[in-house]
Amino acid sequence: MASHTFAETIRSGKPQIGAWMQIPHLIVAETLAQSNLDFILADGEHAPIPPNALLNILPAAERYGIPVLYRVAWNRIELIKAALDHGANGIMVPMVNSGVEAIDAVASAKYPPAGKRGAGAWRAANYYQDDAKYRKNANSSLAVVLQIETREALNNLDDIASTPGVDALFIGPADLALSLGIEPGKLTPELLDACQAVAGAAKKYSIAAGIDLNSVDEVLQLQQLGLSFFTYGGDSGFLLEGGRAVAKNFHDAFLAR
Repeated sequence: MASHTFAETIRSGKPQIGAWMQIPHLIVAETLAQSNLDFILADGEHAPIPPNALLNILPAAERYGIPVLYRVAWNRIELIKAALDHGANGIMVPMVNSGVEAIDAVASAKYPPAGKRGAGAWRAANYYQDDAKYRKNANSSLAVVLQIETREALNNLDDIASTPGVDALFIGPADLALSLGIEPGKLTPELLDACQAVAGAAKKYSIAAGIDLNSVDEVLQLQQLGLSFFTYGGDSGFLLEGGRAVAKNFHDAFLAR
C-alpha cells in the first residue's frame, strides 16, 4: 500500500494527478483505482460522501494500492478524525482563510504533541492490532492539504503556509475566482497571479502547491509557476465524456454513409 509514502510524495514536489470521486459506491472506487491515477480525491464537501462512506470506498482503492485523499465538508475535528480513523491517506480541508484555521486543521489531524487527535483509529490501525505502530507513523505519513479559495486566504498565505504539519496548499479555482470577482472557468491574469503567489508561499516553506485543472492543457503552464499537485475531472464527468464519445462515433458513422 502507498499510504506510508503519500504525504512524503506530495511534499517532494513530484508531479501528481488525481481525480474526484463524487459517486459514493465501491464499484466506482475500484474502477478509478485501476485508472493509473496517482490518487483518488473523495469529496465530502460537495458530494454525498460522508466519512462513513469510506468504509466501502477505502478497501476498494486499497486493493490496487492507490491513496485516497478525503475532502471534509468543513474544518471540523469530528470530520477530520472520522476520515482518518477509517483509514484515509490524508485530508483536504476547504476554505482555510487564516493561520489560526490552518493550525486548527493540522491539530485535528495530528496526534499529541503535534495536535489533538484522539486515540481510537479503529480501521486505520487494523482494528487496534497495529495501534502503536499506526500512531508512531501517522503524523508523518498522512497528508494534510489546505485549500486556498478566497481573497482573505491570499492575504494570509504566509501564516497558512508556515503552519507546521501542512503538506500542500491547494487552490480551489472556482471559489477563488468568485472571491476575486472573476467568472470561474478560465485562468485569467489575476488568477494566474494568485497561483504564483500560492506556489511562492509553498516553496518558501518547503511544501507543495496544487490546483484543480479546467483542462489538462493547463498543466505545463501551472507547473512552470511551481505547482505540482493536480486534480482533473471525476467519476460523473468521465461517464458523461465516455458515453457522449460513443454516441457521437456511432451517429457520425451513419451520417458518413
